[in-house]
Amino acid sequence: MTDQAVTVYHRPGCPFSAKLRAQMALTRLPHRSVRFADDPDGAAAVRAHHPEGWEVSPTVVVGGRYLTNPSLREVREAVRA
Repeated sequence: MTDQAVTVYHRPGCPFSAKLRAQMALTRLPHRSVRFADDPDGAAAVRAHHPEGWEVSPTVVVGGRYLTNPSLREVREAVRA
């Protein structure tokens, strides 16, 4: 895997983002975890990339590519690309 920055935008209490972030930690996939409320600009970018303008938790950003509610496999493939 490369050293590309991986950012996970999430909402507190979201079971899907909790599961993904735990999997990423267990596989030692470096990432930055950000709550939507803590990064208004990032949240706006997530909304801009979603067809309905939603803040979907989790949304993962890898090298400028936005992945909505991805699996660990999808994130790892995006990092490799």
